[in-house]
Amino acid sequence: MEEASRFTNLGYVIEHHNEYLYPIAAALFICTCAYVWLANLLRTASPEASSRGLKLGKQDYNQQPLCNSLSASTAVITNGSVPYRDDKWNDKYSSMMEQLVPEIMQHTLSYLDYKSLCNMSMTNSVIRRAASDDSAWKSLFHKDFSGEQDTVVAANKWKAHYAVTKAVADANKTFYKKFKAKSLRGMSKLWLQADYVKCIHPGGELLSGYDVVMANWKIVFNWSQRYDFSLDEVRVRVRGESAWVTVKEFVNSSVEPLLATNIFELHDGHWLLVHHHSSPQMEAGTDFGQFG
Repeated sequence: MEEASRFTNLGYVIEHHNEYLYPIAAALFICTCAYVWLANLLRTASPEASSRGLKLGKQDYNQQPLCNSLSASTAVITNGSVPYRDDKWNDKYSSMMEQLVPEIMQHTLSYLDYKSLCNMSMTNSVIRRAASDDSAWKSLFHKDFSGEQDTVVAANKWKAHYAVTKAVADANKTFYKKFKAKSLRGMSKLWLQADYVKCIHPGGELLSGYDVVMANWKIVFNWSQRYDFSLDEVRVRVRGESAWVTVKEFVNSSVEPLLATNIFELHDGHWLLVHHHSSPQMEAGTDFGQFG
């Protein structure tokens, strides 16, 4: 009997079975979101009935304190919130998400992608603070970008560092998108107009200067060859106003990849290419001769 009572004791469960708390909290969060979505759907389908329910939940609650349970259930159905009284006994409304323990809320938010996290930050002040917390964006950064960046220290905030790293990753994607489309106009907008920009194609010579590089892209795009890229092991690193991306390029479903390095610089709020170098991956054991 004593042994059985230990498992029914809340303190014992929290102490010895806390690994179940986060999955339960995540499931509760998902169910809450689904419940609110369904409530909003019903409210849209029947505006008149919804307005009556919302009135009962917000106004009649003040006049009929004995109907707290009914008012609470009505409020949950209509707008996903439950009534409570603050320290000054003023009636307030908060969502179930807002009433979670902060640690559980943070853990729940760690399952979201960056778009969902940004959307959550636009709901209310409580969730905005949780969704803007540095730990949430640090966790998302290490989830979305390479594990090689474990030692990275954000210069300002992790949210800002995530944003700038993603901007470089997007610029890199745009480069291959314009490459595939053979868009000379699009490619010309991606490069910095400077005399020190460099471009080296596989087996090609060193091209230096914006005009020379663009003239070469015109030649490449005039070929009948297609350029379908599949990218792997994309690694993005940002330091101040400079960034570099290393990537394996699989062109036209090739088995052997090309190893590429793309270097960007930040100018007027845009990440522009200043260097592109692509070369074949050599087989293991290849004799490279004398280096020096």
